[in-house]
Amino acid sequence: MEALRLIKTARHALAEARHVPDVLAEARQAALLTEAVGVRLAESEDEELTGLGQQLSEAGAHAAVCLDRSVVRAALVSGGRAARLTDLGDLAPALGALDGLLQEVGETLVVLACGADTESLYWTCIDGVDAVSECKDLTGLLRAAAVRAETEESVALGGAAPERAGSGAAPLLTVRLGPPGETGPPTGGDRPCGSAPPGGSGPPDGGGPAEAERTPGYRVPGSPGAPEVSGAPERSDAPEVSVPVG
Repeated sequence: MEALRLIKTARHALAEARHVPDVLAEARQAALLTEAVGVRLAESEDEELTGLGQQLSEAGAHAAVCLDRSVVRAALVSGGRAARLTDLGDLAPALGALDGLLQEVGETLVVLACGADTESLYWTCIDGVDAVSECKDLTGLLRAAAVRAETEESVALGGAAPERAGSGAAPLLTVRLGPPGETGPPTGGDRPCGSAPPGGSGPPDGGGPAEAERTPGYRVPGSPGAPEVSGAPERSDAPEVSVPVG
């Protein structure tokens, strides 16, 4: 059976467990399944996946030992799912599902620890949480490595690299915001800021519009009593906002 199907079955069984022995048994099942997935990954041709797979198999085995206490029923629920693993299938989805299973196992063990009525059960849960957390960290690293390996293989075969989520978003334009009343950038065309307006007699950046176009009360920037020009180099306190282009 493929890993993804087994993992989904394990998540459902964990959610349905109602008694402490059943919950611990399902948590141990998840650890053994994690070990089995790690063993399969350790046989990969990719060097990074091989190394991380070996670490995952060891971490899964350690978690299973931590959860193997006398409170667990001798007959494990479903008869051992790890032995039914025959194929990993698509790595990224399988590892993503395994990450979710380990997250749920850790949260469930925390709940059991908070309500434990014996010291033995408490420490079983705490040790299990730590061990499962290590498995989860390694699963995240493996998932990232699997995505990189898939990308490199696609590029090597002449295909395009898989598009990452969010890569199709419009580019952002950073706009500096000033207080109300400040002069904004020109909006009447595609000319750059600071260029002379069409028909103006003043040179670019030459101190404002031509004499004929000046409004009443206009003062040349820099002259006594002239207002501060928005966007001047010395103004760095105005906030910025990024907006999509187009």
